Amino acid sequence: MRTDDRSGRRTGRRRLPRRRSDRLEAMSTWLFCGLAAAVLVVTVVVAAWVHGEATDTMHRRAADLTPTAATTLSDEPAAPSDGGLASAYGGVRWTDSHGVDRTGYTEVPALTRAGTAITIWTDRQGDVVPPPPGPEFPPIVTAVSVLGLLVAGSGLLALLVWVERRWLARLRAAEWDAGWLRVEPRWSGREGSGTR
Repeated sequence: MRTDDRSGRRTGRRRLPRRRSDRLEAMSTWLFCGLAAAVLVVTVVVAAWVHGEATDTMHRRAADLTPTAATTLSDEPAAPSDGGLASAYGGVRWTDSHGVDRTGYTEVPALTRAGTAITIWTDRQGDVVPPPPGPEFPPIVTAVSVLGLLVAGSGLLALLVWVERRWLARLRAAEWDAGWLRVEPRWSGREGSGTR
């Protein structure tokens, strides 16, 4: 009984013939899905690696630098010359790890008066340097790398899909032309007439 059902269903339904272009489109769709998944996997792996490297860089920089007490040498304006509002460059005096008094320029808060105690960062030689990257550094670097990879990967996939669509359109047009050359003589009644 089951076999009759199956054979009845099998003979009752006809599948439409699939052209070569349809088979190629199905294969390329699976290929593009695989490529999209590969882009996502590569993005996750690279993001994890970038985050680890950025975290290591942050810790290394923090270990190489020393927070040092310093005193400002002059009053700082409300707004620095470059138009920023939070800080300006000003002269500072500090004592390095060898007990030598030193002076230099670094970023200081705006509206700072001369003689104000601030914290600066110095390297192993005692020179004033920018502060080490903060805890926001790894997530920002990771986000930028993820965004770059996703944009590049999706751009490449979009280009491949565009090329594939144009190629399939040409293939389908050729298949339609070949099919019309086979069908047109029967359809027009010229089949077997010998006239072309």
